[in-house]
Amino acid sequence: MARRSGSVLLSLLLCLAAAAWLLSESSAFVAPQRAAQVAEAPMTETPMHLDKGMQAAVLAAALTAPQAAYAGNGAYALLQLGWAIFIISLGPAVLFWIYFNKPELL
Repeated sequence: MARRSGSVLLSLLLCLAAAAWLLSESSAFVAPQRAAQVAEAPMTETPMHLDKGMQAAVLAAALTAPQAAYAGNGAYALLQLGWAIFIISLGPAVLFWIYFNKPELL
C-alpha cells in the first residue's frame, strides 16, 4: 500500500512559506545609511532650536533604544534568535538534569 504523505508535504510547504516570509524584502529591520549617501548629502540645513520638553523627549527616545543602529544587520537578528533559543531551552534542560540526577529535589 502506498504511504500517505499529505502531512509531510503540508509541513514542507509550511516551512517553505515561513522561509520565504523571513527572507522577503519587507523586513522589520531598518537598513543603515550607506557611506556614499551620507557623504553626498549637503549640509545646508540650519540647526533646529527645540524647547526643553522636546529636547527631553528626543533625548529619552535616543537613550531608550541604543541598539537600534545595529538592527539593519542580519547577523544581529540571527544572534538575537540564537540567544532566545538558548535561553528558552535552559528551563527544560535544567528540569531534565534535576529529574535524572537529583530527583529528591522534585
